[in-house]
Amino acid sequence: MSFKRYELSKNSFDYYSRVIYWSCIFVFNSLFLPIAQAENEAPHLPEITLSNHDANKTLDLKPLYLSTIVKTLSAGDLAAEPSYDQSITIQEALSYVLKHGLPLKISQESLNYQHWLTLSNVANALPSFFMSYNLAQANIFNKGTLSIGRTFITGVSYPVFQGGGVVYPILAQRYREKGWLYSYKATLSDVFLNVYQNYTNLVLNRVLMQIAAKTVEVDKEQLKVTQAQLNSGTGTRFAVLQSLTQIAADKQLLLAQQVAVRRAALALNLSLNFPMSVNLVPVEETISEVPLFADNVKVGSLLQDALKFNPSLRQYEMFWLTAERNVQIAASTLYPQISFFTLYQQNDTQVNPAANSADLGGVATSAITSLINSSFAGRVSNNALGQLPSFSPTGGSTSTQGANTGPSAMPAASGGTPISTVQSGSLVSSGAVAPSIFGGGSGPNSGANTNGSLQAPAGIFPGTFRSFQAGFSMTWSLSNMGVGSLASILTAKVLARQALMQANQEIEVVLQQVRSDYLAMLDARAVIDRAAYAVASSGEAWRLSRVRLKEGVGTNLEEIQAQRDYVSALTNQAQAIGNSNIAQAQLLHDMGMISVATLTDGYKPGIFVDPTKQIN
Repeated sequence: MSFKRYELSKNSFDYYSRVIYWSCIFVFNSLFLPIAQAENEAPHLPEITLSNHDANKTLDLKPLYLSTIVKTLSAGDLAAEPSYDQSITIQEALSYVLKHGLPLKISQESLNYQHWLTLSNVANALPSFFMSYNLAQANIFNKGTLSIGRTFITGVSYPVFQGGGVVYPILAQRYREKGWLYSYKATLSDVFLNVYQNYTNLVLNRVLMQIAAKTVEVDKEQLKVTQAQLNSGTGTRFAVLQSLTQIAADKQLLLAQQVAVRRAALALNLSLNFPMSVNLVPVEETISEVPLFADNVKVGSLLQDALKFNPSLRQYEMFWLTAERNVQIAASTLYPQISFFTLYQQNDTQVNPAANSADLGGVATSAITSLINSSFAGRVSNNALGQLPSFSPTGGSTSTQGANTGPSAMPAASGGTPISTVQSGSLVSSGAVAPSIFGGGSGPNSGANTNGSLQAPAGIFPGTFRSFQAGFSMTWSLSNMGVGSLASILTAKVLARQALMQANQEIEVVLQQVRSDYLAMLDARAVIDRAAYAVASSGEAWRLSRVRLKEGVGTNLEEIQAQRDYVSALTNQAQAIGNSNIAQAQLLHDMGMISVATLTDGYKPGIFVDPTKQIN
């Protein structure tokens, strides 16, 4: 009695069945392209053969507007998170990071630092200027005399030969700067690869989001079909519940994929140093394999270009040459040092009271004479006094004024009246001797007779003294008998050998990476074809499951599982295409030939494009 409402005539049943069936066909054909829903027709996919890689390398999905797909609170919050969308191409992304990428800016500053260090080393070959001014007051107690001395010295030293201590540091730093230049190029290669990977990942995630969104659309239509079947008496409540469960699961997957898309966009923003509030949208609506390498490319040409253009190899080579120069720098301390110098000197001393000026010379003379017979007296040569060796002092030490103790226009070392042949003690009172000014003896750095050893301090003897000196200086000293320098040379040689072995190791690493990348690229291309076969087979399985369900020999669960398999196959094909693109970019990176031109136009054997250059 209660079943009478389900009693339908055979004609009525056939009519409703045909309506439901053709409704399903229309819905699936319109919403889940490229799947064709005709009963006796396979899904609308390109013909798949082993040689049809060009057809398999593109996964074409129609444009999708998500606002018509899922309207939930979570999806609304996700859409409101960025401020606005902005489309971008791979060429625009690479050009933008070349100008604004933070890793590149940091590496550029390191290169600038090395550049200024090179200029600093070059400056060591230039003449050195020095100037000094002293103001001193002396109180001579036994004469009750107060004197004020003013001393001014200026000069220039011209290095001639420093044993390589100037030239080799310049060359070493120049090689070091070149090494940092190649380090900058290696950083640029890393940045380009990172941007390309993030851009490809963003395109891939947007395609996966399209697949997930179309899946939800199909789930909704499937729910309508199962509800219609239940209402007509040909379906079950279990099938409706299965469809509802599938919709809930696919909606969650869609939301998760929307989050993945936004995270991929944020990763690209970070790589580009782009504002995080902007949602970058790639212009590509489909994902396709980009042929960066020709199908017939030979691994030999790849290895040849890698050895020639890889920046890491050049970087290690420059650091090895730097280490070689450090050996010569360590050996430079074993050679003499030669230089020319010019020196101008002026001493001006005033005595108060002025009447005691004449007495100061006698005091100094008697001080020297009293030390001649002392057991502590030493006989001092002109060189010890800091005077030039070309003068032979004459004159005695018993005159009224002593040996050359009166005011003189020029010191003895510059051609004036020389001091006594023999002088003793710790005090030399000759006015011809340059007053004590600053450390250093005869030589280009301090001028002749500026040591101050065995000299009276400035400001004791009255008068004005002016002099100009020009000379030649050669010094040769071996600290600790040169043993320390020899140890430094051996140490530098060890480091040079280590740098050479590191350079050889880098060659092996690059060769291994290029060969591995080449094999990975070939495998990634083959994976695309295998994934395309899986898409075709799973699509056919889905079609058969619908036919079985229509004929009453299948179940709704089988149809849902077939749909899942098909969506999974589409996902695998999209990922295979993205992995192939990234594998090709990785090979370009490890060869050292990654640039805006090669990432957009492809690799051309033997043709290197500067990665710092942009293309129009």
